[in-house]
Amino acid sequence: MTHNFLHYGFLHLAGNLLFLWAFGIVVEGKLGAPKFLAMYLAIGTLHGASVQAILMHSGLDGHAAGASAVVYGLLAVSMIWAPRNELNCTIIIPIGFRVFVFQRELYYTTVALLYVGEQLLGLVFWGSVEGRIMVSELGHLSGATWGTVIAILMVKAKLVDCEEWDVFSLWAKRKRLAQDWKARGERLDREKESLRQSLRAGAKARKKAERATSGDEPSPEFRASSAVKRVLGLIEKGDYDVALAAYDKATRALPYWPAQADLYAIVKAFHARGAVVDSLKPMRDHCRRYPAASDKMKLVLAQVLIRDRQRPMAALRVLEEIPPGSLTPDLERSRMILTRQAERMQEEGVLEIEGDD
Repeated sequence: MTHNFLHYGFLHLAGNLLFLWAFGIVVEGKLGAPKFLAMYLAIGTLHGASVQAILMHSGLDGHAAGASAVVYGLLAVSMIWAPRNELNCTIIIPIGFRVFVFQRELYYTTVALLYVGEQLLGLVFWGSVEGRIMVSELGHLSGATWGTVIAILMVKAKLVDCEEWDVFSLWAKRKRLAQDWKARGERLDREKESLRQSLRAGAKARKKAERATSGDEPSPEFRASSAVKRVLGLIEKGDYDVALAAYDKATRALPYWPAQADLYAIVKAFHARGAVVDSLKPMRDHCRRYPAASDKMKLVLAQVLIRDRQRPMAALRVLEEIPPGSLTPDLERSRMILTRQAERMQEEGVLEIEGDD
């Protein structure tokens, strides 16, 4: 264990202290000083035992000294626990008689891959060229390996709180986001196909009506009533995409359609069938056209946006539309609960897709 504190000179010590500060600050911030010290000693002890075992079985006369392996272990821990944290790096590139200096913010993941990649390259290249065991590179890689093992075990055992910013949580979020985008694309494709079918069916119906009548134009009231019946009938059959396509077509073709009672009936029909997500557009239209009669519906709309659409910002906009003092005490409590849920989702960094409401 003493090799973790022995160095070959002041420059060796100063270099390790600099990198210990750069990488250890993240680990200590999550564990606290006592647990950080325990992790430091654990990585160094496991590394030292590994190096000693290799040297004993190889017959080589050598030893380990310095905190470099532990520093590499802490770098690996930072990459696992906080891969998206950034490190302010100074990059110095000498070209000819000139020296170029750059300041860059690099992710810990990037820094870890650069340093570990450098050690792997040195191990393979110089080991092949000189034909000897690169003890320094092996030591650094040993420390990085043990750091990775300890970091993964502590995350899986929930011994450290990474606030869902560790590698595994970020990977799960990325996977969920990819699934959401895929589902969204499939839904849009279905809606486009339903719209095409609705347009074709509408064209056929118009031609049939023209042949069956003497050319008299139906009254606006008749067309509005027929449109409502068609949408409700499609909802009753479970053809929600076709129903929404027919709803969109009627709203574009008929002025002031639908009336408040009919629009409420359409929303209620969707909810009766359990298709609350499909009722987003009718609910939003009801809130925009008839705001005085939509306070309760705004609460339901906000709940669907939060629970089913992962859209906290849109939900907050809907909740802000409710006039102060217009709700009963019970409904006001529901509004406050929904507001807190949406704000908590924003703090957790939920990625919001615009255009679903």
